[in-house]
Amino acid sequence: MRAQQQNPLLQAGNLMMVHLGLLYAVIEAWGKWHFTDARVDELLKAPFLADLRDFRNAIFHVSVATEARVLRWGAESDRIVWSQDVERALRAAILDWDANLAERIVQYPRVKER
Repeated sequence: MRAQQQNPLLQAGNLMMVHLGLLYAVIEAWGKWHFTDARVDELLKAPFLADLRDFRNAIFHVSVATEARVLRWGAESDRIVWSQDVERALRAAILDWDANLAERIVQYPRVKER
């Protein structure tokens, strides 16, 4: 057991699973809070979004179906590339929102309600 706990590959895999689960949480908030950005919004139209939701549910809501949903995520490298693209686009958009917050609140009054 100790060897598994100290295995860097297992530790990295666990961190990656949590990271992807949290990425979906940010995506959920993006829509709930009515943020908008052309690049982010385009990336979120990808079919991988449903897979990422399933992956998040498998990680944070463990059930009998967890293993299949987790293993399916890494089966195609396109999913990983997409998640990296989404993360970069979200980071850029959120930093832009923060840098221009006063203007954004005027431009998007529903954001102020949050």
